[in-house]
Amino acid sequence: MANLRVCRRYALALFETARKYDTIRSVEDDLNLIAGLLTSDDAFREFLFAPYTGREEKFATIDRIFSDRVTALTLQVLRVMIEKGREEDVPGVRDEYVAIRREYEGVVYATVNSAVPMDDTQRFALVAKLQSVLGKKIEAEFKVEPNLIGGVRVAYGNYVLDGSIRGTLSTLREKLRHDLLKQH
Repeated sequence: MANLRVCRRYALALFETARKYDTIRSVEDDLNLIAGLLTSDDAFREFLFAPYTGREEKFATIDRIFSDRVTALTLQVLRVMIEKGREEDVPGVRDEYVAIRREYEGVVYATVNSAVPMDDTQRFALVAKLQSVLGKKIEAEFKVEPNLIGGVRVAYGNYVLDGSIRGTLSTLREKLRHDLLKQH
């Protein structure tokens, strides 16, 4: 289980160093690659997380796999994390790093759920509208959620904009329930 405070510390140190060397996006891409590999490759995950695998063997394998694919900075941080027994925190460090980068750039992350897949024109229009309303750049992740029945639900920060049919029906149901309770 990832320790949020530890992940935040590693991510902050990594971000500050990446900012100093103007490699913020490269390091983020590296972290996405490594975290993605941990998610998709069971053998790699087992190898890296196994307590019986020695550090030197992990270092050699990490160097062999990533030395020509990631920045030296990312590779060094990965080695430090292995040295400290923090291999399982890599995905958490990636998540914290992305959050720090978004905060630094003034970017708002939004999750957009729709009943059916949105085409590129719809996605662009929605992001443009959100950017104009919020006055900030938006990074959106689009997901299909058929149980919405129709429409779109956008979540960002602590806010949810529910324009789905399911959300509208739910609001209507609550309003009717409230009105019925007021009558009695």
